[in-house]
Amino acid sequence: MGSTEQFRGLIEMAIREEKNAQRLYRDLAAKAKDGYAKAILEGLHEQEVLHEEKLKALLASVQPGSK
Repeated sequence: MGSTEQFRGLIEMAIREEKNAQRLYRDLAAKAKDGYAKAILEGLHEQEVLHEEKLKALLASVQPGSK
């Protein structure tokens, strides 16, 4: 496996982790009884969505098979 493929694999792994974090924060926000805590968790969820978008853009910019 070349370095580009390894880098793409790392980005893909990071995207999966961002999605896991999104689910966690969304689920915790849904269960939160305190309004402040709910707002913080919803904000964290949105940050993870932005991180995923940035990682997807990075992945799209890395050409498969390049060195």
